[in-house]
Amino acid sequence: MGLILTRAAQWTSSNKLESTPLNEFLVTQILNYAEKFVSRHPQEAEHVFDEPLQWNTSLVKYDFKDDYIISAIGVKSLEKDSEGKPLLQFFPPSISVRTFSQLSKLLHLADDRKRHEVQVCLEENRDLMVKIVGQSLANTSEEDISTLEIDVRVKLFILLRNTDEKILNKFVGEITKQVKLLPTAVEEEVDFLRQYCTEGGKRLLKSLRYTSDYEFPNGCRAPPWRQLLGEICYVVIEPCDAEALYITCSSSGVFLNAGLDKEEDESLYERQSDYYEDIATLLKRVSPHFEENVKKQDILWQQKPRRSIHLAHVVYEIEQAQPKTPEEREWEKLQRALYGRKKREPCQRWRNLGLAKYGAAQFNSKNNKPDAVILCPLSEDSRVVTDVLFVFRKSIVASFPEEHFSGSSSESEEEEEQTERRPDTSTELQSEYWQVQKLVKYLKAADQTATVLVLCAMMDLDLMKEVIQLAILDLGGLELLLNLLDTTDIRSKIGSLKILAKISQNVIIRQTIVNMRGLQRMVNNLDIPVKELQALASETIAHVAKFRRARRIVRVHGGISKLVKLLECFPYSATPEEDMEMNLEVARCGASALWSLSKSSKNKEAIRKAGGIPLLGFLLRSPYEDMVIPVVGTLQECASQKNYRVAIENEGMVKDLVKNLRSDNEELQMLCASAIFKCAEDKLTRDLVRSHQGLQPLVSLLSKAENKQLLAAATGAIWKCSISMENVAIFQEYKALQILIGLLTEQPEEVLVNVVGALGQFARIPANKSIICNGGGIRALINLLNGTNQALLVNVAKAVGACATERDNVA
Repeated sequence: MGLILTRAAQWTSSNKLESTPLNEFLVTQILNYAEKFVSRHPQEAEHVFDEPLQWNTSLVKYDFKDDYIISAIGVKSLEKDSEGKPLLQFFPPSISVRTFSQLSKLLHLADDRKRHEVQVCLEENRDLMVKIVGQSLANTSEEDISTLEIDVRVKLFILLRNTDEKILNKFVGEITKQVKLLPTAVEEEVDFLRQYCTEGGKRLLKSLRYTSDYEFPNGCRAPPWRQLLGEICYVVIEPCDAEALYITCSSSGVFLNAGLDKEEDESLYERQSDYYEDIATLLKRVSPHFEENVKKQDILWQQKPRRSIHLAHVVYEIEQAQPKTPEEREWEKLQRALYGRKKREPCQRWRNLGLAKYGAAQFNSKNNKPDAVILCPLSEDSRVVTDVLFVFRKSIVASFPEEHFSGSSSESEEEEEQTERRPDTSTELQSEYWQVQKLVKYLKAADQTATVLVLCAMMDLDLMKEVIQLAILDLGGLELLLNLLDTTDIRSKIGSLKILAKISQNVIIRQTIVNMRGLQRMVNNLDIPVKELQALASETIAHVAKFRRARRIVRVHGGISKLVKLLECFPYSATPEEDMEMNLEVARCGASALWSLSKSSKNKEAIRKAGGIPLLGFLLRSPYEDMVIPVVGTLQECASQKNYRVAIENEGMVKDLVKNLRSDNEELQMLCASAIFKCAEDKLTRDLVRSHQGLQPLVSLLSKAENKQLLAAATGAIWKCSISMENVAIFQEYKALQILIGLLTEQPEEVLVNVVGALGQFARIPANKSIICNGGGIRALINLLNGTNQALLVNVAKAVGACATERDNVA
């Protein structure tokens, strides 16, 4: 049954079977086969497995009746092998089974839990065929079977192999039935049901609404990362006789989900019911009022072609794997020798089966939508497909630019990161792609030592090249790297994280890591007391946590408190130089991760509750710029909250911020100016900046007009500091007013908002009004009234109003 588990079954990143109708079909088929195996093949059923099948069962020892020895510690079967070992042993919760006969008896004892037992057994014994007949026989090719001496073990192997093919044949037929809902069909049904939400005798429902008003170009309303799982939209329905129902409409059908997270104002996507064909069918099951009134009113649901398989959802690529003749195999070897690889295109068997071509997603040049691909059902006279290969393709949605730093970012301004459209590639893929393919292949089969060697070879590649990053993703390397984080081998974990830390700077890979539950694994590795491992895990989290959902996952799984704890790695006392460097690196990476996470208001509060403020304040005094940059970055993000601004004042951090304004590093200068910009809302901070001689450095930063982010932060800090009249007097000594007037033209809006705000404060002094007017400031301000930026218009109105109190200025 190796093909079923490796080719047909759909697995999660945690090596569990996904909860899908097709997986349920497979488990049911295997269960039926195991139950009937003893009666159909009594001799083979008594054959002892090469290795026992082991898993954690839901049974208890009192479920076992006759034919078993029940003791205080567990259960043993009376039946034993030739060496006197029991064929079944149960030491709760672990159970070990060594024959099909015992497996069949166990399933009989499990009764209504037998399906669960089979599923857990499959999940914990993925190398099923190897355990039953042994490694050497399991790897025997079909032509070599005829050379073997036929005994019970070989007969069992042939039976299992034939059963593999039979179940896969049925599975292919099941796929053809698994037609997919289209967004248009869902929208039509929702519109149809809304007609019956009105008051009166025809009323079937109280209300029906989508959870999102935004509709993507492909007709879906689900977020892009949920569209990858086949989900179309979410609706909330209030029946007349039940509480509100939260429903997910997906390509596989309709089901109840877990509702809404009121704190995050987000949907909880977990499935809470079976799949139903459509919304009406689900409502009939949960609402007697709906079902009864549908019958009374004799409502006929329009039977339109409602379903198909769409590119925006999971695409199943089906390829025949009939046994090949020796001549065919020799031909393939010759082709590989001549050309190095097979040509990647649909094979002739696909065409024979009547399946549509499917290659790389082709974009319509007019609307940038991927062309729809329809997989036609198999015709009756088509040859039976005996091998099914699932290839999960992600839908390609509109490209969004990389996130960039904003000195005054807030959570309300953020947008979810989207999967970027991949660049076009030539028909002949670059040589690096095939290098990655070879390494991924070795990594799949490698033992512990070989795994480390393969990871070292992978690190020698240019991991910053997009073609290599996407090759690792497409060829299954990313999942293997994430799986290594669950192992106990520290060297493999470190090697995996070194690669992930680099490739996670790619937007597509970041999104996929989150979808594969990679962040949870990285958070778990923060607990391991190996400094290099902690540093790499923190650095990777910093790269991945660039969008809201990722930041929420880290918080929910306790990652923030663990990251704050890493800040304590900074050496408080004398330590060896080597240890001190590693401690610094752990603290730096932890601060970088907190910087990424601090863009969420809830994460800011979590950092504060975890004791992060005094630790950040301590690290702010570090002489190392690489350390100070992420620390200041975190502080300037958090300074939007009042309690952080008070803490920054009380912990004496304003002095350090002013000190770092004199640094030669423009990024550090920009972050410090941005932190002062936010903190200077409070009078105490404005006074502290003045007392620590921080006003002159702010004015000197205005000369770096080519760096717009630095200019925006500096002008913002000057604006807020000039709220205090004492600061305005000092600014005038350094000619700040004249420089600000010169910045009223040819600047981006984020700079103009701050410049005009500062001019409004300076204009409170009568003499400055004339300087603004004589310097051409009034004309420039009036020209800015033609814009649409609300914050800019407010500040312009205030500045013009302040200057207009002098008659000569508006003449």
